[in-house]
Amino acid sequence: MAKDGTARGGARIGAGKKKKPLADKIAEGKAPRCEVLTIRHESENAEMSPPKKYLSAKQKDGGKLHAKLIYKETWQWLKAHGCESLVPKQLIENYAMVSARHIYCEEQLNKNGMLAPHPTTGEPMTSPFVKMSLDYMKQASQLWYQIFQVVKENCANGYEGANPQNDLMESLLRQVKR
Repeated sequence: MAKDGTARGGARIGAGKKKKPLADKIAEGKAPRCEVLTIRHESENAEMSPPKKYLSAKQKDGGKLHAKLIYKETWQWLKAHGCESLVPKQLIENYAMVSARHIYCEEQLNKNGMLAPHPTTGEPMTSPFVKMSLDYMKQASQLWYQIFQVVKENCANGYEGANPQNDLMESLLRQVKR
């Protein structure tokens, strides 16, 4: 209750006790929920549903969009951890599309550079692909966090080292030290 007597506010996002990952619960000897085991059992023979056509659409410049490949790789990664039926297909599609658009923006930056001529004055200005790339990268990170959270909470085998983004970061950091 606010000072003026109105009922505003409420629970905040991310507040409260964090959920323990399934692998940690099993390590402590606590039995996991039965529904997780049932879902995992049903998903053992699950096949990947075909990606939507818009994930492999041609770009305006004739280039190829890599979203279909990202979709397949993400689904295979989820299947390897036994969580492919727990993540909604639309979330995987959104992640694939946003990641592919981020890659496209980076390709355009590599091709055209970080500067572009201003449309009216012709003076150099920051390329619009810089801002778009950052926006897509942020969206992709948020979507990946949602996907990885499902794996972290439901992977009975343990999730340490399961995040492919961490492997990429470790390899980059090792290269810097050399």
